[in-house]
Amino acid sequence: MSDSSVSALASPFRHALVIFNPIAGHRRRRRLEAMLDTLSALGCRYDLHLTDRRGDAETAAQTAAAYGYDLIIVAGGDGTLNEAANGLAAASKAANGERPVPLALVPLGTANVAAAEIGLSYHPEAFARMVARGRRKIVRLGQIDERYFVLMASAGLDAVVVRSVDLTLKRRTGRFAYGLEALRQALSYRFPELTVTIDGTPYKARMAVACRARHYGGAFELAPAADLSDDRLHVVMMQRGGLLAMVRYGWALATGRLAQLPDVEVVSGSAVSIDGLAGVPVQADGDLVGQVPLDIVVSDRTIDLLVP
Repeated sequence: MSDSSVSALASPFRHALVIFNPIAGHRRRRRLEAMLDTLSALGCRYDLHLTDRRGDAETAAQTAAAYGYDLIIVAGGDGTLNEAANGLAAASKAANGERPVPLALVPLGTANVAAAEIGLSYHPEAFARMVARGRRKIVRLGQIDERYFVLMASAGLDAVVVRSVDLTLKRRTGRFAYGLEALRQALSYRFPELTVTIDGTPYKARMAVACRARHYGGAFELAPAADLSDDRLHVVMMQRGGLLAMVRYGWALATGRLAQLPDVEVVSGSAVSIDGLAGVPVQADGDLVGQVPLDIVVSDRTIDLLVP
């Protein structure tokens, strides 16, 4: 799309707050600047908010409406989207359920699961068309205690990897850092048994992922029946532990066959609890949120996400 064709479009939004983590690196900063150029061409003013600590994106999103913003653009990964979603959920609660300011995503993270979930292109012109169209998807948030998540929550090896991954290596190499840490952890992790109770029925697993989204780890499809708008959790339970089992599960995930394995069970429900050995970590949307035991539900809180 040429500059002239972008300028022929018009934004339904007047003033956007762009939330960006400046440690993302120069290449990602250039990608953001290209997206923002198209935003200006649409006639939408914006302010750039640079985050400098954990929770900063959450606070910025929570107060956006009070400062007159009618669009929030999250320029980052799934973790930044998670923070913004929690801020909007808090704002919605304080406003007695009034519709929150909509979110648009510029995918600058490592896995960018949310971008894969909505079919979001990385090209600036596609972003411009999405903003100009203004089409919204109502996303129901998952909830663990007082914390919300957008995509998935899990207990087991992947949460251990999230806890242990080298952040410097992650910034430099992206998904490779996660793969390397997963291999290292699979060699030493004991894979304690988990009891996963879904709507009152107990199951056993060595790793469990409660999905709101279909995708996991990028564009890999983990829970084909999941949908961000519905009121169900789709729980993927892997019943074996150890390096060979994890390699086998990883290969099946990459080839779209994970749910077909005899030692993998996928069960949907509205209320999930996970219990097990004390200290087993839990992650949500790529960030640690606690340890087992925990309860997971689909909240009545929602966000409006712009989609292509």
